[in-house]
Amino acid sequence: MVRSFDGSEDKDPLIGKMVEIHLLNDKRFLGKVRSRDRDGVTLYCIPLSLIDTLPAGASIRDQLQEILHTLFFPYVNIEYIDIGGEPVGFDSLFSHAFEGEKLEYLFEYSQESLDP
Repeated sequence: MVRSFDGSEDKDPLIGKMVEIHLLNDKRFLGKVRSRDRDGVTLYCIPLSLIDTLPAGASIRDQLQEILHTLFFPYVNIEYIDIGGEPVGFDSLFSHAFEGEKLEYLFEYSQESLDP
């Protein structure tokens, strides 16, 4: 929750957004924001190294549910967060790896996928 100037609490506008997190150690993750607090951001995500190393014409769409994980990223480890991949958009940037499907739908999470 985000506290507004009048003291009321509003839903955090970042929750549910597709983002790319760039860490200080040069690792990158693509995912959907689950929560955010004063310490960091929690994503349902995949490492972008999986997409970067895909052979031409290959897709990870069928294996996506097996490789998606919920991870917490402390702010002290984050270089920056790219929200939505603008101006092109993540759907266009990574369409080759996901067979052209909208990433927002592929990164939906359910309670079953969050249980160990």
